[in-house]
Amino acid sequence: MKKLIILLLCVAVLGGGGYFGIKKYKDSKQEKVIVDVVPVNLMMLPSDYFDYYFDDIDGEIVASNTQRVYIDTEKLVKKVYVEEGQSVKKGDAILEYDMTVVELELAQKENAVKIVEQDIKMAKKELEKIKTYKPSEDAPQPPEPDYPDFPDDMPDDSIPDDSIPDDIDPDIPDGPPAQLITDVVKPAFTPAEGVGTMEMPYIINCTQEAEISKEFMIRMASEKKYAEICVYDEAFRYLFKWIIVPAEKTAPEELVSWKVCDGITIDEDGNPSIDTDVKHYGKLSFTHPTTKEKNEDSSMPEDENTEPEIPEEPEEYFEDYEPAENYIDPDSNDYIYSREDIKGMISDKEDEIKQLELDLKGAKFELSTAKKRKIDGKLYAEMDGIVKKIGKASGEESDEEEPVEEDEEDIYEEPSADDRAFAVIQGEGGSEVIFDVTELNLLNIQIGDPMTLTSWDTGNEGKAEVTKIDNEPVSYNSHSWGENPNNSTYRVHAKLTEGEENFSLDDWIQVRPDKKNTDTNKSSDSIYLPIHYVRQEGGDYYIMKADEDGRLKKQYVKVGQIMYGYIIEIKGGLSYKDKICFPFGKDVKEGAKTRETTEILQPENMDIF
Repeated sequence: MKKLIILLLCVAVLGGGGYFGIKKYKDSKQEKVIVDVVPVNLMMLPSDYFDYYFDDIDGEIVASNTQRVYIDTEKLVKKVYVEEGQSVKKGDAILEYDMTVVELELAQKENAVKIVEQDIKMAKKELEKIKTYKPSEDAPQPPEPDYPDFPDDMPDDSIPDDSIPDDIDPDIPDGPPAQLITDVVKPAFTPAEGVGTMEMPYIINCTQEAEISKEFMIRMASEKKYAEICVYDEAFRYLFKWIIVPAEKTAPEELVSWKVCDGITIDEDGNPSIDTDVKHYGKLSFTHPTTKEKNEDSSMPEDENTEPEIPEEPEEYFEDYEPAENYIDPDSNDYIYSREDIKGMISDKEDEIKQLELDLKGAKFELSTAKKRKIDGKLYAEMDGIVKKIGKASGEESDEEEPVEEDEEDIYEEPSADDRAFAVIQGEGGSEVIFDVTELNLLNIQIGDPMTLTSWDTGNEGKAEVTKIDNEPVSYNSHSWGENPNNSTYRVHAKLTEGEENFSLDDWIQVRPDKKNTDTNKSSDSIYLPIHYVRQEGGDYYIMKADEDGRLKKQYVKVGQIMYGYIIEIKGGLSYKDKICFPFGKDVKEGAKTRETTEILQPENMDIF
C-alpha cells in the first residue's frame, strides 16, 4: 500500500512539474511576440465626412391629395367602374377583382395544410411504433437442458449396453428429414410440410452449408408467406431454425443471399453461440419445427371426461394463456433489427417529423396570406377628385397609343409613381414634394422641418415643409447606393411653401434639409473605421486595442451603418486616442505586447486614406 502511495505521489509531482514547465515555456514564448497597433486617429473618418448622404437627396414634384391604386399581382381585374376624366366621390367603386382564382388558391392552400398535418400524424405514429421494437441483441435464448446428476464413481458397466434398445436412442435419428436441401434454397422449392401461412408455415429442411437465395427471400416478401428454415448437422440431428416472416415495406434491393449459419457457431458438444454483429434476415429460434403432427390427436373420440369445445367467443378460452418465455411473435418486428439500427431509424424518423413541421409552418403562412387576399374584391375611392389614369380589365385590349419618336424615348428613365399605378385619382390641394430617406437617417428629419428645393432642369429654387413620413418602407429606391444595403427606405412628403410657380408636376429636384435642424441630431461621437479592423462574434462586434500597459485587450464596440460595404460606423466603446490592431492571426491574443506603427493594413485595390 505504501509503495502505491509513493508511486502516485511521484506521478503527481512529475505531471504537475510537466504542466507548469509547459505553461512557463508558452508564457516565455508569448512574451517574445509583439503585435503592431495603429492609432485610431490615423485611420478614422469623422461622421461629417458622410453628411452629404442626407444633404443631397433626389425628389419629385407630384400632385398632393392624390390616390394611387396598385393592383395585386396575384389577382385578375374583373371589372373597371370608372373612366379617365370622370369625377368620383369618396367611397365610389373603382375596380373589382376576379375572386375565382383567389378562392381556388385558398382551397389549394387549405388542402396543402391538411396533407402535411396528416403526414405528421402518420410519421409520429410510426415513430412510436419504432420505439417499441426490441433489438436483436435481446432475443430470448432457449433454456439450458436439465441433465441428471450421475455419481462420478459410477462403473461403466452399471447400465448394460443392451438395456436401451437402438430404436429409441434419442441421439440417433431414424434417418434424414424429408426434402433435405444441401446447397441452395431456390424460389422454386418443395417444402417438407406447410402451405406458407402463419399457422402452417413452409417447413424447409437443410444442412449447415445451405444458402438462402435472394430470389427466395423476394418471393416470400412479395407473396407475404411464412417459412421455417430448419437446420440439421451431418448426423441429421436438429440444431435450430430461422423463422421467415413477411416484413412491412420491404424493398427487393434490401434483400440478399445469406448462409443459414451466418453468425452461428456450433461447438463440439452441439451448443450454438450467436454473433450479434452479423445482420440476420430472419428470427432465430431453437424450438422444434412447427409440424402438422401436433394436430393429429384432435380426431380422437370424446368421452365423458373430455372437456367440451367452446364454439363461441374463443378468445375467452385463451384468456389465461401465457406464451413460453422464449416465444417470438412472428407478426411483430421484435428482434429483427439491432439496437444501433433501431437508434438510426428513430433518428431518421425524428428528422422527417422536424422537416414536416417546417413544411407545415410554410403551408400555414401561405394559407394566411391567401386568406388576406380574400376580400369583397372591390377597391374604392378614398377622396373626391378626378380620374387622371385608369387601366383596363384583364383580357381587354388597351387603346393603341400614339407612337413615340425614337429620339424622344429614354429606356433608362425611372418610371414615375403615376406610371407604376393602375389608377390615379387627383384631388384638390396643389402640389407637394416626395423623396426617400433611409431608416438610419430618419432620426435627422421630423414633421415641420424646412427644406430647400432646386430644379435639376431650370435651377430654380423654392421652399417646402415636411408634412408626412410613411410608416411602411417603399419597395424600390435607387438613391442609397453608398449606405448599408440592409437599410429600409421610407417615403417623405413635403408641402411647397415658397416658389411653387418655379416647378411643374413630375419635375425632378434636389432636396437639401436646413442645417440648423439637422446638425443637432447628428451623432458627434460616431467615427468610421475600415471594417476589417472590426471583428464580429455572433451578433456582437469587438476590436483588439492596446491597454494602458501596452498589452492587447479585447474591447466590444457598438456599431451603426456600413458604408460602401467596407467602412463601418463605431457609435460607442472606442476613442480616437485608442490604438488598435488587425484582429486576426495566431499572435493576436489578449495579453500580447504591442508596438505602435503608422502602417494601416488594408485589402488590395482599396486606397481611401
